[in-house]
Amino acid sequence: MYKVKELNKYSKTLNVLYVEDDEFLRANLHALLSPLFASVDLAEDGIDGLEKYNNYQYDLVITDINMPNMNGIEMTEEIRTINPEQKIISVSAHNEGDILINLIRAGVNSFILKPIIQHEIINTLYPVCRDICTQNMNIELLNTLQEDKERLQLQNRELKAQANTIETKHTQLGVLLEKKEHLSADTDTDTEKYFKKDDDEGVENVLLLNDHCADLIEMFDEIPELIGASNTISKDDILLIAEYLRKSANIFAHYAPYVDIISDSFIKLSLEIRENSEYFEELVEHNSESVLMLFDAISSDIERYVERFQVESLAMKNAHHIHRPTALSIQQIIDLISPSQAEYGEIELF
Repeated sequence: MYKVKELNKYSKTLNVLYVEDDEFLRANLHALLSPLFASVDLAEDGIDGLEKYNNYQYDLVITDINMPNMNGIEMTEEIRTINPEQKIISVSAHNEGDILINLIRAGVNSFILKPIIQHEIINTLYPVCRDICTQNMNIELLNTLQEDKERLQLQNRELKAQANTIETKHTQLGVLLEKKEHLSADTDTDTEKYFKKDDDEGVENVLLLNDHCADLIEMFDEIPELIGASNTISKDDILLIAEYLRKSANIFAHYAPYVDIISDSFIKLSLEIRENSEYFEELVEHNSESVLMLFDAISSDIERYVERFQVESLAMKNAHHIHRPTALSIQQIIDLISPSQAEYGEIELF
């Protein structure tokens, strides 16, 4: 025989729905249950009980069997279709075998027979409430483990993106240095301008708008996730990536002519992905790491653009060294997804 104190250890955090058509019994049992549980809601028949159940989450349902409009067995069956794991206790003045069999088939977890005696209801409630608390603890533990797993996956994804960006930019720098060595030292070429230190900003003070910054960050956070989620990518995701690139091009076009090279590059990439969506899909399937590495580099560039050009003007005299690496990353993706490029196993990033 269990004591109220032992029951309350498990019941004090639980929410209960009590369904009873007899107003006198409903009030009496409510008075008995209220000190034991966090909350006890009342319903006068199965229809009322089912409506309340659909609008709130209950740990335990206690229901009478014989009620007008919808009886307890019918309501139990309906609740089971909504939540097969719901804990339900039935209250009945009947102990005939056919009633008990129907209750078991409906899915009740335990029974309380009328007239209700306090120590009997406590003995009935104790194991059910204990099981509910154990179940809730297991769910909370699983949720915590899932959250920890997702957080670790995100941290791993961020570290991998940083590594991809560093490797990509290192290789790009090598390409640019190699080109520079083949140019005349006394010729003021675009490549030499690339390596020049920033001159003072121009007369205009052109800053990225906050809304544009937020949109760029959101889109380029999602693009690598769409590519890196698995070794497959849906056609809808491919079209979404192309649309994000088109929107990004439009944003940068707003600041013409200072970032035209970036705007034009994103337009080309968006069109290339749309026109070669099937090839891009196969490319991700066979070489997702290669594609992801370049998109990580672009995403990192966009993050730096946002951070820098919210406070520093785009209208500087020598912006080549800022825009060229990003344009180079975009062009490499265009080359990568062009059907005329190397076969899957022979793709070279640089």
